[in-house]
Amino acid sequence: MVEKSIPLARTFAPFAALAAPPATVLYGITAVRLEGDHVAEVMMGMIDPSLEHWDLRPAPTRLVEVVDRLVEGDTVVILFPTERGTLRMGSEVQVDVLPGGAETLVAEDDRPGRRLLDLPRF
Repeated sequence: MVEKSIPLARTFAPFAALAAPPATVLYGITAVRLEGDHVAEVMMGMIDPSLEHWDLRPAPTRLVEVVDRLVEGDTVVILFPTERGTLRMGSEVQVDVLPGGAETLVAEDDRPGRRLLDLPRF
């Protein structure tokens, strides 16, 4: 009986892809729903990496689901409407913990006109 050896490079090649970090997914927030003074829900969708169309159209998304996306390493940005009816990318979104322990979302760039609170409501 003759044993055949299997080349190691071919054997472990499929596992090399598992070791590589996954590509970051880009999500966009187009509107917010507030509870008091903090964000409770957003309209969020997945954006194509080319930034030309939606891979997944915006839908109502609970705050905990947005936080999950951020914890997973995905990028979430604010998308502001323009006069032409298109969307312009704003800054990235981060989690903020309010006094009392409640979580909310804030923009990295907290300039007037560029905050989550400046987005349309739904």
